[in-house]
Amino acid sequence: MEYSEFDTERRRIAQSWGRSITDPQELAAAVAALHEQAAGLPDQADQTRAMRYLEILDDLVTEARTPESETVRRAGDVLLEASRPDGTPAERRTRAEAGIAEITRIAEAAPTIAERDAALEMNESLAETLGTLAEGAASSD
Repeated sequence: MEYSEFDTERRRIAQSWGRSITDPQELAAAVAALHEQAAGLPDQADQTRAMRYLEILDDLVTEARTPESETVRRAGDVLLEASRPDGTPAERRTRAEAGIAEITRIAEAAPTIAERDAALEMNESLAETLGTLAEGAASSD
């Protein structure tokens, strides 16, 4: 498996949660399979990068298995909307930036530090989207 294949599958799993993957056990199985695939990446730097992303997915599995708070649910709804893959790169960038701002606003009003942190972690996925969009814009120049 090449890193690009890992990344495609990672994104598919993250974007499927709450849509086509709704059972926490199914999510856990998909992430576990991705762990196995990441271990086979030929490049050590790619393996290290993959493991960082897998930590985020592991957190998502933990959150999926834990009853969610209103704060986390609202932030998750924003994440789903903001990470939609449709639209032009500029529209996707605008949506991701607005999502980060809204998730941050929701997190700041969270009743506990744990809920705040859980909500803020969702911004990582949107920040990755912004980074990918920036890379795509830079490579097309």
